Amino acid sequence: MEKILFKISALLLVGMLLFSSCSKSVTDNKVYVDSYINAIYNRAGVPVFSMMHTAYSFTKLTSVTVQGSGSPVTLIDPTGLGLSFYSNPADTASYTTTVPSPASFVYNIVYGTGTPATFADAVPANTLLPVQQLLASKTATDISLTWKALSNAQAYKVRIFDVEPSSTTIIYESDFMTPKDATSDLSIQYSLTNFTLYSLTNIRFEVSAFIFEQDQTTFDAVSVATTKTIAGM
Repeated sequence: MEKILFKISALLLVGMLLFSSCSKSVTDNKVYVDSYINAIYNRAGVPVFSMMHTAYSFTKLTSVTVQGSGSPVTLIDPTGLGLSFYSNPADTASYTTTVPSPASFVYNIVYGTGTPATFADAVPANTLLPVQQLLASKTATDISLTWKALSNAQAYKVRIFDVEPSSTTIIYESDFMTPKDATSDLSIQYSLTNFTLYSLTNIRFEVSAFIFEQDQTTFDAVSVATTKTIAGM
C-alpha cells in the first residue's frame, strides 16, 4: 500500500482534541483514555483506516501500553512531559482499506512513581469517511473552503497550517462546527489579510469530521482530509 499522505503534526493535533476541554484544579491519578477509528486518504485517494489510542493525565506517567486482541501497542510521549500519549503517527502500516472491527482495549499505565494501573475503553462499529471534494478557492479578497457534507458526521473542525521544509505551524483552528444538515455543501471564508505573513503555496487546509463517544472530548470515529491546492491562483 502506498505511503499515507498525512503529516505527523496534524495527527497529533487530532489526538489532542480529546483533552482540549479538560481542566482540573487539583492533581489526581485519573488517566483519560480514548480509542477510536481514524480515517484518511492514501496517495491514491482511497480511504484507509486505523485504530488510534490516546491517553492523558494530570499526573506524570512513565509509560502507556494498550492491549487488545493483538500485540500490545506502546504509545509515544511527543512532548516528553509524561502527560500526553498517542499512537505513533509514523506507523503508517497500521492503515488499511479494511475497517477495524469493534474492540475493547486495556490501557496499562505506569505512573512516574512506578505504580502501575489499568484503564479500559471500547470502540463500537462506527466509521467515518474523510470529507469529499475539499476545495480551497481564492478570490481578490478571500479564500473560500468548501466540502461535501457527511451523512453521519456530528461535527467538523478546520485547521490551516503553514508548511515549511523544517516545520509545520498551525495558524488557524476553528471550534467544533455542527452541520446544519447532511446534504448541503459546507463553506467557510477566510480573509486574505489573515495570510499576509505566509506564502499561499505553503498553506495546507485540513477538515476533520467527528462522531463523538459521550461528548466532545472522546470519539468513536474521526476522519481527516487535506488539500494544498488553491483554485484561482
